[in-house]
Amino acid sequence: MKNWTLRQRILASFAVIIAIMLLMVVVSYSRLLKIELSEESVRDDAVPGVYLSSMIRSAWVDSYLQTLDIIGLREDKGLTDADKAEFKSFEARILTQIANYKETIYGGDDQAEFDKFEALHQAYNKALSGVLDHLQNHDVAAARKLFDAELTPTWIAGRMKLNDIITENKSVADHATNAIDDAVSAAKISMGVSLILAILAAGLCGLLLMRAIMAPMKRIVDILETMRTGDLSKRLNLERKDEFGAVETGFNDMMTELTALVSQAQRSSVQVTTSVTEIAATSKQQQATATETAATTTEIGATSREIAATSKDLVRTMTEVSTAADQASVAAGSGQQGLARMEETMHSVMGAADLVNAKLAILNEKAGNINQVVVTIVKVADQTNLLSLNAAIEAEKAGEYGRGFAVVATEVRRLADQTAVATYDIEQMVREIQSAVSAGVMGMDKFSEEVRRGMFEVQQVGEQLSQIIHQVQALAPRVLMVNEGMQAQATGAEQINHALVQLGDASSQTVESLRQASFAIDELSQVAVGLRSGVSRFKV
Repeated sequence: MKNWTLRQRILASFAVIIAIMLLMVVVSYSRLLKIELSEESVRDDAVPGVYLSSMIRSAWVDSYLQTLDIIGLREDKGLTDADKAEFKSFEARILTQIANYKETIYGGDDQAEFDKFEALHQAYNKALSGVLDHLQNHDVAAARKLFDAELTPTWIAGRMKLNDIITENKSVADHATNAIDDAVSAAKISMGVSLILAILAAGLCGLLLMRAIMAPMKRIVDILETMRTGDLSKRLNLERKDEFGAVETGFNDMMTELTALVSQAQRSSVQVTTSVTEIAATSKQQQATATETAATTTEIGATSREIAATSKDLVRTMTEVSTAADQASVAAGSGQQGLARMEETMHSVMGAADLVNAKLAILNEKAGNINQVVVTIVKVADQTNLLSLNAAIEAEKAGEYGRGFAVVATEVRRLADQTAVATYDIEQMVREIQSAVSAGVMGMDKFSEEVRRGMFEVQQVGEQLSQIIHQVQALAPRVLMVNEGMQAQATGAEQINHALVQLGDASSQTVESLRQASFAIDELSQVAVGLRSGVSRFKV
């Protein structure tokens, strides 16, 4: 029975109850048949027998009393036609009731007793005919003698026999009634016993069915309670081959799949946490790099502004030098009288040339500093590009959680590329400035040498004024060239300043992107912590 399915158990329980009910129906039906037979015996045999035998006895008594009345009680002892008709009616009543009684005879004993009565009835009729004949002949004495000798004993015997028949029929009726009572009592007992058996069988089957259902259900509820606490290592073991066996197989398969899923989620949470930590470190490093880049850009801006100011001073100085050269040329053209003034002017030119050389030296030094800063920016841009590449790789490892950070890393790499391009442009401009400064320095050195030579010649040979005038006139285009170089340098400084403004904007965008990336990393870290805390409660 242990290997029965729930369907078989339920069907077996109903089958037992139905079998007991059928047995109860069969027993009750047999009792009802017995009651029906007893009822038929009472209805068709005993009750009609008692009634008809009583009717026969009544007609029998009436006939005798009428005869007795004629013989002994009336004054007129003669037999009238009315008497004859009445005797015929008595006989007709007796014969009718006898015929009806014969239809109710079923037993042999009843038939034998009634046959004896019929014999007495015939003897009675014979004696009655004799008495009536004597009365017809007005022989009352003979009639009375025959009445006392034959009719009365025969009538008494017939009445006794009718009493016996009535008693027998009453006994049959009582027996049938007792049989009905016994059958009803037996039916009640059998129905009560059957009902008790049905209730006991139903209770037993219900108890067995409840145990067959509640025992595995309790195990299932216990396993579910264990699962609720996070322990996924337990398995259902019902040792059943019914529907609960199928439930056990499906439940254990589901637990296996769920355990694998939770294990994978735990591993993924650890990996996500690690990736988030690495990305956070990379983001902090990039943020520090961006801050350094911003500081470097600020320093370059300050240097560029100094270069621009120096360039403006050089342009103004070269304008003064050009004016002084023009004045020297005019003074030389004025003659020997202005030689002293020209010498003084040449001293001014020498001082201005020295000032220009000093400014150009400062400009060359600042240009070298800018070149070093540009190299630093290039290194920072390369490092930023490498860090953004590492961040993109870590974001790719993080999967869906790192997609937003991957976009930020791509934007950072694009800004790093723009920074590299801008620094390359700045480097080219710085090189052009250095070339212009070198050319200006060379020109100013040459200009200083020419001024010194002119001064020497002016001091030693006044008569060579025409040659000095020629040299001064030849110096004017060189001064103009230096002036143009200074203007180009000033333009380059303005371009550098503009590029530095763009670089500052790019650095600001980089910092903002890194802030967004840091915010995304914080959210991703919270998600990773939530995922890890959610799956850590499961035991696999």
